[in-house]
Amino acid sequence: MYPRQQFPQQEPPLTLPGWGAIPAVLGIALAALGMFALNWVAEASFAEVAKSIDQAADAATSLNGNDRLVDIYFPTGAIIALVLAALPPAMWTLGALRSRESIRKRGGLMKSSLSEGNTTPTRIMITVIAGLCLLYHVISLLMLTDSGEHLDQLGPGPWLLVAGAALSTLGAAIGPRIPRRAGHQPY
Repeated sequence: MYPRQQFPQQEPPLTLPGWGAIPAVLGIALAALGMFALNWVAEASFAEVAKSIDQAADAATSLNGNDRLVDIYFPTGAIIALVLAALPPAMWTLGALRSRESIRKRGGLMKSSLSEGNTTPTRIMITVIAGLCLLYHVISLLMLTDSGEHLDQLGPGPWLLVAGAALSTLGAAIGPRIPRRAGHQPY
């Protein structure tokens, strides 16, 4: 008889798609629908509101703090905040960081803790980023509506955007599935 060959045991993935993917992906769909397909103010779309705010800002001789922040929000700030609130939670909850190689390429600030199998700092960081983007959307919409005095004039678009960003934040907090790893305690 020949001796059995010993092959190195393949390391299990660090993360797998988990329950957090459901609210994260649903949040992307709702936020994108709210931003690009539904009305924002009366019958005006996001692009139309952004264009009118840009024209008003160009015509103004000076902008106060609220007006300046609303001008930044439309359209650039809103789109950047949408991307940051949606994509990292979706990638995280779908298990994008599976191997040491993917951690090396995409791990960013959390490479050392992820390499050790500790996903808690990454979960916290992605949840905080998504939560801050959600807060940015809410504050900008409050400023747009004179500190909330005219919230009733907002169409369904901004409400769906905020709901989608909240779902993405929830998905990030739930996170991916973490399989058991030999020699490591689950975090």
